[in-house]
Amino acid sequence: MSGVFKKGDIFFFNDEGKSLFQHIDGENGIVMSGPYKLFETDLESEPRIIQFYGYDLLIKGKLFKEIPEKFLLRVTAHEKNNE
Repeated sequence: MSGVFKKGDIFFFNDEGKSLFQHIDGENGIVMSGPYKLFETDLESEPRIIQFYGYDLLIKGKLFKEIPEKFLLRVTAHEKNNE
């Protein structure tokens, strides 16, 4: 199975992520599970079953389960390679 993140990865939130997790003072976290497939049914589109990767995240001692990869990419800081 392939995904952007893997178990044990440490991530840091961007400004949007910090804002969303401000209630727990979250600035970073750790990926607690490797990518696993999640499924969503959308009866108004084709294909009707959409699959995507999800992760379990530990942020400030709280476990968040089944977080979609697309969301995690949106709220995490990405290093820029300046070489």
